[in-house]
Amino acid sequence: MDAKRWWPPFAEIVALVWIVLFVVDVAIVVDVLAASESLTETIRTVLQWLLVVFLLDVALLYRWSEHDPRGFVRSNWFLVLTVVPWFRPLRLLRIGRSIRALRQLTGIRRVGSFVNKVRRKCHSLWHRL
Repeated sequence: MDAKRWWPPFAEIVALVWIVLFVVDVAIVVDVLAASESLTETIRTVLQWLLVVFLLDVALLYRWSEHDPRGFVRSNWFLVLTVVPWFRPLRLLRIGRSIRALRQLTGIRRVGSFVNKVRRKCHSLWHRL
């Protein structure tokens, strides 16, 4: 199987599992949910192991990219930030927002042209830094 194809959906599923387990862990800590000590320890152990998956996610994405480490971080700073699981849901928001914006802008030629010019200018300015 091609890892580039199955890894991203797998990483998103792991992120959702992490979020659910994190919420359950917080609920146990604030006494909203009652659980045994062994279940609490199991949840925390699984949360720690899932962090390894998030680090592996960034490592694989870097490996599959054609950038040096500095270029990878510059062009994928948001991705690197979302390695921290608390920020992972932001990635889903970014995708949804981008899709909505593209749908709206594709119908307006002048706006699409303007947005592309601004994007190119920002990109060139960013690389000068």
